Amino acid sequence: MDRIQHKFVKVGDALNLHVAEIGSGENAVVFLHGFPEIWYSWRHQMIALADAGFRAIAFDYRGYGLSDPPPQPDKATWSDILNDLLHILQALHLPKVFLVGKDFGCRPAYLFSILHPEMVLGVVTLGVPYVPPGPSAFHKFLPEGFYILRWQVILKEKT
Repeated sequence: MDRIQHKFVKVGDALNLHVAEIGSGENAVVFLHGFPEIWYSWRHQMIALADAGFRAIAFDYRGYGLSDPPPQPDKATWSDILNDLLHILQALHLPKVFLVGKDFGCRPAYLFSILHPEMVLGVVTLGVPYVPPGPSAFHKFLPEGFYILRWQVILKEKT
């Protein structure tokens, strides 16, 4: 675990995002974590890929783990995650990457590959099907009682 290196990438004027990285291979894999997780959920996969010759990267989204919170959390959008990913790839000088997303991380993986196909070598997702961009339609594609839907109910009850 101590082989994984940590750094911060500055996004915008004052936002610092925590990035974990291991390996130095020509091909890079960026892991996008789920909810309510952080980069750490990918640590075993990152080490395995580095041992196989890949460069493996995972970052904490805004407000997660060691990353700074968004300046206005109630106005955070998927676009923020996509822009953060773009800034990180540019800061790390990564022109093309493989994206791996798990549950909450699937949507940014799908959307980034659509918006920036020239920067994506491939996409792997776990746990959530592709849903076309537009108003949220996840509830139509996920089984009843799926945990993401339960979080939405809890959040609505609190507001």
